[in-house]
This record gives sequence, C-alpha cells and structure tokens, in this order.
Amino acid sequence: MLLFILLNLFWKATGEVYSSYENVRHINKIENQLVQLLGDYISEERERLNTLERFQQYVADSKNYTEPDSYISYPTNQFNVIHRFVADWNNLQEWTNSRSEAITSAYQNYRQYFPGQNDVKGAIKAIHRLQDIYKIKAGHFSRGDPLGPGEGGLVRGQPLNIKALLLFVKDAYENEEWRKCAGWGQQAYYQLQTFREHDPSTTIWFDITDHFAFCLYKTEEIQHAVEITTEMMVHYPDHDRLKGNMKFFKGLVEKGEVAVDESRGKRSVVSEPLPSLEEDGEVEVEITYVPKLYPGADQTVLSEEVIEDEIQDRHYKKWGERIKKYKKLCKERPALTPQIKQQIERLTCYYKQNTPRSYLKPIKVEVVWPSPRIVVFYDIVSDEEANIMMELAQPHLNRATVHNKNTGKLENAEYRVSKTAWLDDDMTEDKGRIVRRINRRMEDATELSHDYAELDQVNNYGMAGQYEPHYDMATREEKAFLDHEGGNRVATLLFYMGKTDAGGATVFIDGGVRLPPTQNAAVFWYNLLPNGDPDLLTRHAGCPVLAGTKWVMNKWFHVNDQIFTRPCDLQQFKREKEAKLYNGQYTT
Repeated sequence: MLLFILLNLFWKATGEVYSSYENVRHINKIENQLVQLLGDYISEERERLNTLERFQQYVADSKNYTEPDSYISYPTNQFNVIHRFVADWNNLQEWTNSRSEAITSAYQNYRQYFPGQNDVKGAIKAIHRLQDIYKIKAGHFSRGDPLGPGEGGLVRGQPLNIKALLLFVKDAYENEEWRKCAGWGQQAYYQLQTFREHDPSTTIWFDITDHFAFCLYKTEEIQHAVEITTEMMVHYPDHDRLKGNMKFFKGLVEKGEVAVDESRGKRSVVSEPLPSLEEDGEVEVEITYVPKLYPGADQTVLSEEVIEDEIQDRHYKKWGERIKKYKKLCKERPALTPQIKQQIERLTCYYKQNTPRSYLKPIKVEVVWPSPRIVVFYDIVSDEEANIMMELAQPHLNRATVHNKNTGKLENAEYRVSKTAWLDDDMTEDKGRIVRRINRRMEDATELSHDYAELDQVNNYGMAGQYEPHYDMATREEKAFLDHEGGNRVATLLFYMGKTDAGGATVFIDGGVRLPPTQNAAVFWYNLLPNGDPDLLTRHAGCPVLAGTKWVMNKWFHVNDQIFTRPCDLQQFKREKEAKLYNGQYTT
C-alpha cells in the first residue's frame, strides 16, 4: 500500500527539483503526508502485533505445565483448546496477513485437523454431562477447577472466558434446562460485574443479562429476575420487550404468584416478550437500580440437591431409575448395607496357576462380586504392551457404534461417546506378536476358547466420554449376533490401559458395584447364564471421564465352541457356578 502511494505522489517528478524553492516546498508537504501515513501504518501494525502477542502469551502461559499432556487433563482446558481453534486460530492467516511463509504453510497443513462448531457443541454437552453426573457446580467449571483445589493431585485448570460462558448459557437455554442456565448465567454475570471487560452497549453484555434474567424467571427466582431486568432498563429504557418483562415480573411479585411453564413452550428471550398481564391495573415501573452483585455470585443459583431433583431422565420410568442409579454409582461408592456386607464376606483374592503359562507366571485374581461373579485380573498386561496396543489403535480410531436392538445394525449413539479401533493379530510380525501374546494370556485367565472371539476392540474416551447402562450380549428381544457364527456373547474381558486421573469407573447397576479404572488390570464376567439365557444382572456402564484420558480394550467371547470350557446347564435359574474362595477352582 505504501509503495502504491509513493508511486502516485512521484509520478510527475521531472528532475531539477533543487532549482526551484516551490518545488522543494511541494516535496516537503509530500514528505509530511508520507510521515503521517507511515506513522498510521506503524500504529496499526503495532496494534495488530500487540494483539497477536497477547494471544500468543495467553496461550503459552496457560500451557506452562511440566508434562505436555497435563494441560488437557482438565475438561475446561480441553474445551478451551477446541474453542480457541474455532474462535481464534481460524483467523490466523488474516492476523498475520500471510506474511509468514512458515505460518501459512503450517496453517495449510493443519487446517484439515481443526475442530468445528459441532466440536464446540459436543464439548459444551460434555461439560454439562459432568455437571449432571458428578454434581459439580458451574462456578467450579467457570474457574477451571472442577475437582476443587488440591483434589486428585491435578494442576488447576484454565478458567472459561466470558464468551465461552455465554455459549454454555445459550446451550442450557436452548435445551430448556433452566436451572443449569441460571447457574451458568450467574457465572457470566459475575464476570461482567467483576472484570468490566464489556460495557452495557455491547451485544455480549445484553445477551448475558437477557438470558440470565429469563432463566431466573423460569427457575422461579422472580425477585432476582426483576433486579437484573431493572439494571438492563437503566441502559435500555425504551426497550419494549424489557418493559413488558418488567411489568410481568413485578406483577408476579405483587400477586405472590410463581410462573409455571405448563406447556413447556419456549419463548425466545431475544425477540419475544413474556406473556403480558391481564389489563386489570397498571404496574408502575420504577428505575431505581443500585448496581450490586447477585447474591452468592461465586456459586450457582441452586443447591446440589435441587439440581438433582430437576434432572429429567429419559425414556420410561424404569430407565429413569437405572440412570439415577448409574449417576449415583459414578459419583460415589454405595453405602455398606447389611446385604452388601454379607456379599463382601464372600470375596477373596488368589493366584491362578492352572495352565502351563500361568503356572510359570501366576495371574493375580480378585473376586470383586460373587453374583454375578465379577473378577479382576491384575497386571494382566505390561506398560509396554499397553502402549503398543494404544499405538496400534490410534490410526484406526473411529466413532464408537452400538447395535440397534430392533434392526441389529450398527449406529452412532449419544449414550456412547468414544472412538474405537479393532486390532487383528494378523499384523506385522513385531506388532502382531504382541497382540497374539495378549490373546493367549486372555485364554489362560478366562479358560475360554478364542476361536469365536471377536477382534480386540480398543476404545479411547474423549471429553466426558461415557457408555450409559447397557448389556454386552443380546437379550431375547434383540437381533444382534443372530448371524454371528459364534452365537451370543458369553463373556466380557475389559482391560484398562493407561492412567485415568478422575472418573471413568465401570459400574454394574443392579449389583451396585463400582470399579475405578486400574491401570493394566482387566475385569471379567459372564454375560450368559449356564443355560444360555442372558444374565440380566450384568447391566453395566462406563462413567464419564472427569479428568485425564481413558483407554480400554474389550474382548468378547462367544458361546459356540465353549462346550468343554463352560458346559451348558439346563437349570434355568441356576447362576454361574461359584469359585471355591480358597483356591479359585470351580465346584458344583
């Protein structure tokens, strides 16, 4: 641009400028203009570079961790990374004006991996899921500290900025989760009041206060909705919808009524006014607002107990009850009732040495639940083997699927959030040797034939990755595995590979069993009763990952070809033959 200006200014130059005072005076004026233009350009560049420097420093400081992956151990940091790519890094070429060949090349190479808006939405839902399951207040997420100070030994996470908080408010609003919306709205409003980064003339200020007031009204916090709306009317005194809202709110307060959403019909907080009162008297609107923070601004609006009561479980009543049990088990161990104590007395540990390989290297076994019989094999894989399995899986990870119980076909589902890869032992010699070695060890531990077993399925769980209550086998009503030559899934072996910092427990809903992930261990149970019927007490779930990552590997054994390893028993209600607790050998 500067070169273009110079060319336009000097194209009439004819030489011999020194010979005329007027010519010199003219070029002096030109130089003055050039100095001004150059100064403006430098100021603009300085501001642009300052903006780039602030952003670069902000990101660099937030990642000042000893271990490179420690930063993304926290869900808020995972969200911030995804959100920055959508909101900031997409503008990288524009910021640098494509002056840097290195940046331009990197942008072109990496652009295909950038997350998009769907990833931001998925990350928001993931954090909302953690709220529901673990009863974590919005304030903890807002501060970047969902586990609380010092808990879990993890580094404090990065706070969420005001723009991110507004996204959480809007998502809760759009899904009519009013109490959650009020909680996040409170955090966003608190940042508005505390940091004063956005004045009332900005769109973000209006959006936050507008949504917050509406969600307070929906949660029957009418007086506080009046306070927030009053503040808005100080800055927007002629806003017709705000006037209508204020009239409605104050009318409810004066009448002592509570707004009830019987139709659950959602009104737009952006464009539609609240329902107007009957014309039985005017309500005087007084603009006498004194700025103050919302009471308890560092916490969410409602107590954990109230939020618990407001959670709307899906499907029919039984499913809702199971989901509640699932959420409670994910959060804490069940109370030790007399019945549970009686079951615990039957538990034991032993070394398994009944095969040539296990005789030379005994397998450590713990019976963690007697009926259905659930056992844990400890140190069943080494760190090296687990790392190789995860390395093999990474290039092949795809979104996990589930069997549609009606069609038997595989499909994506929101209740299973992870990516999976299937590993075959027919790989390159070095890697395949590791897979085959682990498969032989599985046969030693379970004493089941591998001939009809499925390939090893490796799962990597992302933000709040979970698998809600489900069965591994097909029940009588389902069509899954009808065409499988091995028949139904008789047993499951679930490996924990890698370290999970918080969350991610495996829970058995009906038995009340909770198993936190134990690195390099594997959980084993039978899905079918000895007569081949589904064992309906094996309904289980994978709780959302709260911090860190979670890698697991599933091995499903099928019923055919197990005639000698697990003979059929025709007694319909006879459960799995119990192991003698002192030596782990089967008995009748």
